[in-house]
Amino acid sequence: MKKYLFYQNMIRLWALILLQTMRTAGTVGVAVLINMLIDAVQAAIAVKDVKTLIDCGIICSIYAFGLGGVILAAERLKAANIRHIMLNLRRGIVHGALDKRISDYQGRNSAEYITLLNQNLGTFEESYLKNLLSVYDSAIGILIAVILLVWIDPFIAVISIAAMAIPGLIPKVFGKRLGVLQSGIMQSAEKYNVKIKDIFNGFELIKTYQADKRLERLHDESANALEDSKARMADTMALLYALANMASVAVQFLIMTLAGIFAVKGLITIGSIIAVTQLTGQVISPAFRLSAQISQFKAVKPICGQIKENMQGTDVCGHMPVQQEMEHALVLKDVSFSYESNPVEDASAVEHVSLQFDRGKKYAVVGRSGSGKSTLLKLLAGYYDSYSGRILLDGSEGRQVRATLIHQNPFLFDDTIRNNITLYETYPDAAVKGACHLAGLDDLIDSLEGGLDTEVSENGSRFSGGEKQRIAVARAILHREKVFLLDEATSALDSETTNFVEDSIFSLENTTCIAVTHKLTPNSLQKYDEILVMDNGKIVQRGSYDRLLAASGPFSELYSAGMRSSDS
Repeated sequence: MKKYLFYQNMIRLWALILLQTMRTAGTVGVAVLINMLIDAVQAAIAVKDVKTLIDCGIICSIYAFGLGGVILAAERLKAANIRHIMLNLRRGIVHGALDKRISDYQGRNSAEYITLLNQNLGTFEESYLKNLLSVYDSAIGILIAVILLVWIDPFIAVISIAAMAIPGLIPKVFGKRLGVLQSGIMQSAEKYNVKIKDIFNGFELIKTYQADKRLERLHDESANALEDSKARMADTMALLYALANMASVAVQFLIMTLAGIFAVKGLITIGSIIAVTQLTGQVISPAFRLSAQISQFKAVKPICGQIKENMQGTDVCGHMPVQQEMEHALVLKDVSFSYESNPVEDASAVEHVSLQFDRGKKYAVVGRSGSGKSTLLKLLAGYYDSYSGRILLDGSEGRQVRATLIHQNPFLFDDTIRNNITLYETYPDAAVKGACHLAGLDDLIDSLEGGLDTEVSENGSRFSGGEKQRIAVARAILHREKVFLLDEATSALDSETTNFVEDSIFSLENTTCIAVTHKLTPNSLQKYDEILVMDNGKIVQRGSYDRLLAASGPFSELYSAGMRSSDS
């Protein structure tokens, strides 16, 4: 994380340090000018001549204007630094997430990322970044003020330095508790984000089953837990501030009393009393602030750890293998894979599968629900690397085939149809419209006032399941992948549209197609070069449509059940 805070920001950081030093020195130096100005007033009263006093006032005015300019420049540069660092952190976290394997990403809840990028990074900015600069200001301010106090009166300077340590001891008492409380806030915020994401994503389901009150109750429980954790943090910080402030004020009163005694004894001037009061404040108040800032540093430590973990995601999780086009064949040799969360002991989603998919051929994968069909496609697409056996691309292991996987429920971004098809790449308008035609989208596009530039709303909520599937097919066709993995990609389409879309995909030159389907109709199945029948994670039968139909076995049973279902 130091890379994002310092190394990538070195020039701006040094410029800011220079300006902040000038600003702090200038602010502390005001006490010296006040001392000079009050002594000038006393002298003017004594000699009945205001010339020296006027000269002193002009110097102070010029000083004030110069200090204002330095403060303006420092504040603007500080804002620029924070913007640059926060932007790089957000980019780094998103890059770390997108650099993960699909299987690694699926092991985490998206609410964790949402909480990190919103609430936790906001806390990091306020309690760490801005505090980091304030700590430097406080330290420099204390150093300069102590030097000036030594110049005015060494004894008072020693007392101020000793008193400064009192507020600084307070964070040590609260440090561990603050870290625990901040971790509690992070966990409560993540749980709350999970709950509200479920509520809004499942809105139709909630209304259908009239579960409004139940979900409101669950929301209130999560909201209460979040606000209670924040309140506990606020109460602890309030106690810390109260104790530190009490110590700070008491010490300032003590030093002012001592300065008054010294003035009565003629050891310092009236101007020096004011200067000592000002400088003491420049020592004690920053020490008080340091106490609070150190406490906030301790509280934000869990967030720093979370940010660091996500920034290192590209190192912890291996990169996706380089994807390559299939020139000849994709081969599976005795491949087995099981989900870690599978509740059935020793059960496998895919078990001892050996297959060869040749370039340009079309394959259908059929079987009952839960037989491993979708998992087989995901293995081919490179979702998982924890399988046993070997997957060879053109005879080589460790290479990932470049393919597009179209799901039964495709995801659409909250953007235009065009951007959902192009995925934010630049394509000629004719190419986009050509892909839409092959996907059977012409009528839909023509019926929309905005055409391809129509907004699809969140996850395509304004479109039917079949329309979303056709948009996903158009996306795959436009990107011209040579291997299509279709996981019930036309399940929401009628027979006529399904045939049109399948013919469009099959007509693409040198395209290999591996499709999971439940549509066991002659028109559809006769298009495939080979049909693979799966049961309990195994390939139990394979062959052409005519050959499998003629033989008794799992396929004929599935086919008969499918035909009866379509007839009814």
